[in-house]
Amino acid sequence: MLFLVEMDYVRSGALPTPENGKFFIENFILPTLSMVEKLISEKNVAAGGPVAGRITLRFMVQAASPQEVDAIVSSIPLWSLAETKVTLLIDASERREHVQRLLESLTQEYNRDS
Repeated sequence: MLFLVEMDYVRSGALPTPENGKFFIENFILPTLSMVEKLISEKNVAAGGPVAGRITLRFMVQAASPQEVDAIVSSIPLWSLAETKVTLLIDASERREHVQRLLESLTQEYNRDS
């Protein structure tokens, strides 16, 4: 199963102090980047990474189940501070077959009504 994962850091309204910024980088940004690099090297992440100029990740996870992708996503340090969206993707060929069957059904219905 292929999943699209979108993680967006949810910022608070307060401006960070240098101390808070240092804490955030050391405890969230750098560990998140390390974890993503590890997931890519282990082939758990098929493609993707950080988004340029934002505290955001976009990546594709190949997983056997939703539970497996959940375990992968929740292992990323930024997850606890991020708005996360996980979307199951299907093969284009599967969608094409479904749409073809739908078209055939609609054609039969149209021919019956004509």
